[in-house]
Amino acid sequence: MAQSLKNAVELEPNSASEQNFTKIDVNLDNLSLSITKSIAGFRKRKIDILNGVTASFAHGKLNAILGPSGSGKSSLLNLMANRLNSSLYLKYDSSGQIYFNNAIPSKSVVAALCSFVTQEDDGLLPSLTVRETLYYAAYLRLPSHFSKDQKRQIAENVILKMGLKYCADTLIGGEFTKGISGGEKRRVSICVQLLNDPRIILLDEPTSGLDSFTAASILNVLTTLAQEGRTVVCTIHQPRSDLFKKFGNILLMAKGGKVAFNGPSEKLLPYFSGVGHPCPELTNPADHILDIISVNLQSSELEETTRARVAILLDAWNTELEKSRALEVKVEHPDITLPAELGAYQRNSNAFFAFIVLLNRSFKNFFRSPHLIAARIGQVAGIAVILALYFAPLKDNYVGITNRLGLSQEITALYFVGMLNNMAIYPSERSVFYREYDDGVYGVLPFFAVYTTMEIPFEIITAMLFSAIAIIVPGLNRTVGVFFSASYMAFVIVNCGESIGIIFNTLFLHEGFAINIISVLLSIGCMMGGVMSLNMPPVLKAFNWLSPLKYALGALVNQTFAGKSFSCEGQTIDPATNTCLFSTGDAVLDSFGLKASVPVYLGVMVVCLVMYRFIALAVLKLTRLKIGISRFL
Repeated sequence: MAQSLKNAVELEPNSASEQNFTKIDVNLDNLSLSITKSIAGFRKRKIDILNGVTASFAHGKLNAILGPSGSGKSSLLNLMANRLNSSLYLKYDSSGQIYFNNAIPSKSVVAALCSFVTQEDDGLLPSLTVRETLYYAAYLRLPSHFSKDQKRQIAENVILKMGLKYCADTLIGGEFTKGISGGEKRRVSICVQLLNDPRIILLDEPTSGLDSFTAASILNVLTTLAQEGRTVVCTIHQPRSDLFKKFGNILLMAKGGKVAFNGPSEKLLPYFSGVGHPCPELTNPADHILDIISVNLQSSELEETTRARVAILLDAWNTELEKSRALEVKVEHPDITLPAELGAYQRNSNAFFAFIVLLNRSFKNFFRSPHLIAARIGQVAGIAVILALYFAPLKDNYVGITNRLGLSQEITALYFVGMLNNMAIYPSERSVFYREYDDGVYGVLPFFAVYTTMEIPFEIITAMLFSAIAIIVPGLNRTVGVFFSASYMAFVIVNCGESIGIIFNTLFLHEGFAINIISVLLSIGCMMGGVMSLNMPPVLKAFNWLSPLKYALGALVNQTFAGKSFSCEGQTIDPATNTCLFSTGDAVLDSFGLKASVPVYLGVMVVCLVMYRFIALAVLKLTRLKIGISRFL
């Protein structure tokens, strides 16, 4: 088996590597699935998704799962691929067995032999070409004993097999980049999963959202893959009549996750004709069977009638199933868990190698995306210019004192810039990472290290740009020391804002909900961190010690006011001393209670920087260990 994958380098793109690998039939025996939802451990609600599913999927045929919405088609595929995982708020419970050639596979065997193509194509980077996408996927997914040239050749063979040669050097495309069509993206997603020469391919609605011609071409490709000896299982939503003929085996499911038919497609219509529901002439067979297996909720009378009809059909199939079980003869197949069989599918688990490949890929994708560069640089520069125009020039009178305090407070806006930078980039990269992580390609650390490596240079550059424009130009304190320390403060604030963005965009997949929570937290942090909150309750003061804004503003105002003299213009003169209250910067610091040690505060900011990023890493790691809530929100 290990040799069969290696030989793929020399194989013609359309040749079936049928001769050297074990063919696998997948059998489901009384498979049930339920989910229990709870809020903080209370208000538990159990929902049944699959109910006693017994079915068979044969190798060499295109196996299709049909059924109305809510019948559990996608959940069944996810369960077969081990992609359903419990969390703190959702718990999956399953029973029954899944057999590969009458053997119960372990999770590692399923991961090695199965490839899963999701309904969405969000695992593709928009600014890479089709060829580059598959090259990088080959580097990451193929075993380390393959050379770089061998991996590229395998990718080229897959490109030819899937009919993508004509668009191989076209960008994938996305919201801001014109690229390949939807059907071509679907093919690329399938190509990525074919690189490891999987024995079983599971596809969730591969034709969804495609026009009829493109859908037909996708099914033609899947049929060809099945004819090579693979086990291909896909869910299909309302196929047209000519596509129905391509199915070799059909599993028909009713709402509630119950089976209404399973067997060869040519036996489907005769079976339903035998139970009193013949297909009318000139009617799409798929439309016919979906109509009779669905419940009509338009009125109470129709609902009652259709529920009774579906119940009769389910009982009829259960009777048919019992008859077939009585005649069934068990046939033992070869054990598929042999090390030699699985060796060809081992992923490259070298974290450093994955880091180098991912960094190269991310660098190329990023610098081909002008809108991402603009998001990284434009926001900080824009805020700096606005602040400079608003506050420059700063004078040495009473108005100048209040403006200096106000400008120091405005540096807290960078907290939001960090969050917005994260919102512009992280969600899309997170989606790609989740797909590849679920495929077992690499772990959390390589992804997190690449994201941080790509982020930090821009934060350093924009922090220095902010300091030059917003601090030096207005004249807050025109010294080299203040320039570099203000740049350092801006860098830490933006970086901590990004860390908070990572945390909540990992916990909550809904971006709008994540923004709402982050905005509230950052707003409170901005108000508590500076001159707007000199007198706070003890509880808020305690939380404020965890905020980088407290230390950044404390250090900045001390560097700004310490040792500086101010005129008494605009201030009340004390007749006894013939001086004003704020004649020196030290008097300002004493009056507002802002005196602090600049070196200490700058040092504590390093602690905040590391602590926030470590928490972000821990949250990402925990959610990928399936004890968080990210997959389900």
